[in-house]
Amino acid sequence: MGWIGSRNALLADAASYALLALVVMASRLRRKPQRDDQEEETLFADYLPLLRNRRLMVVTGALSLEVFATAIADVAFVFLVMVTLGAGRPRLEC
Repeated sequence: MGWIGSRNALLADAASYALLALVVMASRLRRKPQRDDQEEETLFADYLPLLRNRRLMVVTGALSLEVFATAIADVAFVFLVMVTLGAGRPRLEC
């Protein structure tokens, strides 16, 4: 985003933060601060609220798939430029 200037980049970042805040507020998810004394302390005890909430599991899974797909695409783009478009090896000039 450097080509649009730092001011516009910061405004875009602020807008994305505001959109995220709206999504979080619209989700109506509430944390329960107290723990049940009946639950055992297990390895995944802190993750049980996440695992029990279907909406959060779907969002977490979708985000994980998106990050994985982006990583694969980043690798594929290097080969696209080097092989398909015939750009060859990159040269660093000082």
